[in-house]
Amino acid sequence: METKKIRNIMFFVFILKSLFIQTISEPFLKQKNTINFHKNTNNNPKLDFIYTEKLWNKMSGWKKKTLSGKKISHKKKNNVNTNTVIININMEELKRRLNFLNQRSQIKILKYNSIVHASVESYLRMSKYIEKIISLSDFYFPMFEEKLEKHHLPKELKYLAIVESSLNPVVTSKAGAKGIWQFMPETGKIYNLDINHIYDERNDPIKSTEAACRYLKFLYKKIGNWELVLAAYNAGPKTVDKILQRYSSKNRNKFWELWEFFPKETQNYIPKFIAINYVMNYYKEHNIYKHYSYFKYKYKETMLIPIKHKISLKFYACNLNIFYRDLIFLNPKYLVDLIPSGNKLRLPINKILFLNNKKRFLLKKNP
Repeated sequence: METKKIRNIMFFVFILKSLFIQTISEPFLKQKNTINFHKNTNNNPKLDFIYTEKLWNKMSGWKKKTLSGKKISHKKKNNVNTNTVIININMEELKRRLNFLNQRSQIKILKYNSIVHASVESYLRMSKYIEKIISLSDFYFPMFEEKLEKHHLPKELKYLAIVESSLNPVVTSKAGAKGIWQFMPETGKIYNLDINHIYDERNDPIKSTEAACRYLKFLYKKIGNWELVLAAYNAGPKTVDKILQRYSSKNRNKFWELWEFFPKETQNYIPKFIAINYVMNYYKEHNIYKHYSYFKYKYKETMLIPIKHKISLKFYACNLNIFYRDLIFLNPKYLVDLIPSGNKLRLPINKILFLNNKKRFLLKKNP
């Protein structure tokens, strides 16, 4: 009889415990983990601007299973454990590799010193970051190379975008510079990068790359030294002019000879650029690999189409059967969801063919 009572009490306690856990857990179970770039298109555009940037960063940080891109596998070579990243490199080997890169380089600034060595090993310790950059470069680098070739500029300058923005087209600096190439509003206007409540063309990877090429050509024509050109891109041409006027001489007119007089950020800028050149060419030798792709389309598999009527990006994505985040990835310049006619939208070519077949979006107004 006593045993039966104990069993009944234990069963009653178990039921109470279950109900208590269910009550506490319910609010958490009801939460939805959604990505929405435009909560309310009637909000202040400045708030939309900040919100878009935060959500872009969230998108870039998604786990593999939530990405729309393709998983990419890699094989082990000679039974070497590819999970162990080699974060150190001896001086002689790094000198040899940088010398090899420098011989093939057009800018001839990829040279060794202890500051560059420290910068290289700093990047190697950020293997997850490098994996992300390698993946994003699959999409962006063909675009950069196309523009650099058009302007007869060295192709290594594509790595400058990594130092500037980590290939994030909506990132904003504390000073107010924005986009992959980090243009300030004033400089952006000089190179025809318009800003309004609908879009910010500093966020447009193609237009901002065109502007960056023109700006780099201007700086090189003015300064004539690639190390100092990159320093001017970071600190501004006026800063470089002042340093050259105050401290340069016949034997002291190069970046490393004037290194101590530059702002701290610029002192680290050239070493970072050289280090990124190295890492992007030798990441496999350090057991760093691309594990997945952030985007399943290639740049050359996309094109711009004119918007003939006002559209909603969400509505477009839904009816085109394309991930909303992919549509945002292709069109990061837009700050709001409703896009007026007279603008252009970048789409995968296969989706454009779908549009032409349906003739529903280009010929009729969207509801």
